[in-house]
Amino acid sequence: MATEDIRSNGLKSFTMHSTDERSQPIFNALAEERDARPAFMAVAAPITSVDPETAARGYLLQALDSQSAPSFVAPDADDAQTQFKVIGTETVPLTGTRMVKFRQAYHDIPVYGSLVTVEIDNDNSLVSINSALGEPQSLPVIAKISAQQAAKAVTEKPPFKKDLTGIAPRLNYYYEASRSKWRLVFIFEDVPAVLPREEKDKPQNIAPRYFDYVVDAVTGRVIAELPRTPSMASEVKDAVDARQENRQIRVEVSGATSILKDTVYNIETFDFGLNDPDINDRALPGNQVPEPWSAAAVSAHANASAVAAFLRDVVKRNNIDGRGGPMNSSVNCVVRSESPDGKQWMNAYWNGTQMVYGQVRQADEQLLTLAAALDIVGHEMFHGITDNTSRLEYSGQSGALNESYSDIFGTIIANHGKPDPRDGWVWLLGEGFAHNGGAFRDVSNPPACGQPDHMRHFRNLPNTRNGDWGGVHTNSGIHNKAAYLILVSADEQGLVFSPEEVAAIFYVAVTQLLSRTSQFSDSRRGAVGATRSLFRSEPAAQIQRRIGAVEAAFEAVGIIDAGT
Repeated sequence: MATEDIRSNGLKSFTMHSTDERSQPIFNALAEERDARPAFMAVAAPITSVDPETAARGYLLQALDSQSAPSFVAPDADDAQTQFKVIGTETVPLTGTRMVKFRQAYHDIPVYGSLVTVEIDNDNSLVSINSALGEPQSLPVIAKISAQQAAKAVTEKPPFKKDLTGIAPRLNYYYEASRSKWRLVFIFEDVPAVLPREEKDKPQNIAPRYFDYVVDAVTGRVIAELPRTPSMASEVKDAVDARQENRQIRVEVSGATSILKDTVYNIETFDFGLNDPDINDRALPGNQVPEPWSAAAVSAHANASAVAAFLRDVVKRNNIDGRGGPMNSSVNCVVRSESPDGKQWMNAYWNGTQMVYGQVRQADEQLLTLAAALDIVGHEMFHGITDNTSRLEYSGQSGALNESYSDIFGTIIANHGKPDPRDGWVWLLGEGFAHNGGAFRDVSNPPACGQPDHMRHFRNLPNTRNGDWGGVHTNSGIHNKAAYLILVSADEQGLVFSPEEVAAIFYVAVTQLLSRTSQFSDSRRGAVGATRSLFRSEPAAQIQRRIGAVEAAFEAVGIIDAGT
């Protein structure tokens, strides 16, 4: 028979599985009902020919209505009937089945924590049903406080400082376990929270960076402060990086030492011990870095966290893969064929799964890791985002776009926190790491680093390694200059865009509107399209002001709309 229990979260659980002997009587009875009364399923077509969601919903509703599964019912709250909102369908390779997930709701308000998973085989036959359902009673349908009042309650709750920018609360029915009572609440998810500056030096007050906040929608009381990131054995410590600057990094305590592992951002840093990542790529990422941490490893760790924070806070992306996947790095890497002495290697790259950093010899003969430069770290990690989205081919114009988008984001990330790009921004990418201590590129003035800044100077180079794959690092200067002109575009009203708005434009363009072989003109249309979407609620005059600035920047470098 099926199993059930009542848990402390206020939800009643139920499970039945085709391989469980106790569930067989239910499965057999349901099958007989379907054979005798096909309309019982409320599915017009044969079950084998419908889509997984339709089949799963049919099984769910049948089981709820059938006397064959008396312990599986859809609880009603007062006069409201239970609704089931589909969350999604996922194919699970390990099981070879499809999982269709539903969330319980009343009056279109979700029941927090509720879930029904209907598992079906490739022929849409039922494999299992698992559920956790709540039964809120005597609850209001309409909040008595506003979302703004709820936000104020969250902001004022000590001791953390919170940033609710861009976070929209959602109404839910929530079970307050400490009082064994269901409540109508506002829920704020993934709220960045930091301790006041005077508290940061107290180790006992170290806390996760993100929280969910639950606010009673009737009284305005903050019911729960729920950490979204693990804090066990995790600490924030001060460390000196490769530029002799003090950085705060999150580490994981392991026995008597601490390793460079940030569980908030899913980041870990390793030392490759001057090994060759080309020859010994299977040995990556290398060894964990215990205390005392090397300055190179501290730089890689701190800068990776800065990139992750920018992605989450500014473009709302959860790490490089968009799903919170690992963002790991290895320092002290040397490609022997490109090294003059077996130690120096002037390169860094995203290898598809992690960052690989070389190091260059300074005037004092000391080695300086490329991970010391935040713009380089941001540049290389953004290649991972491009690889996970538009996958721009690394040749010709599409390759130059690939490089340019990384330059744009490396520059914006490195200057993040400076509101006016016309004042105090550093436009030199990788300053101090190129030959003779120079920069790799100048986003504001590409010719200063040997790049063209207009299409009339576009260089048609061979699509070979020696030809820089059609000039990907050369012609990127043209697109870079367009981005620079957008960033500094201003009129009598001031800057047309904030740096964060420019980041949003280029992010939407490259992740949603470009494809593998996109050209410069495609990027122009993508940037214009992204601008229209992002600012579509503004007055027509403001939209045109913004579109005009974007088009003028591309026109200034000779990138025209190929459709005109």
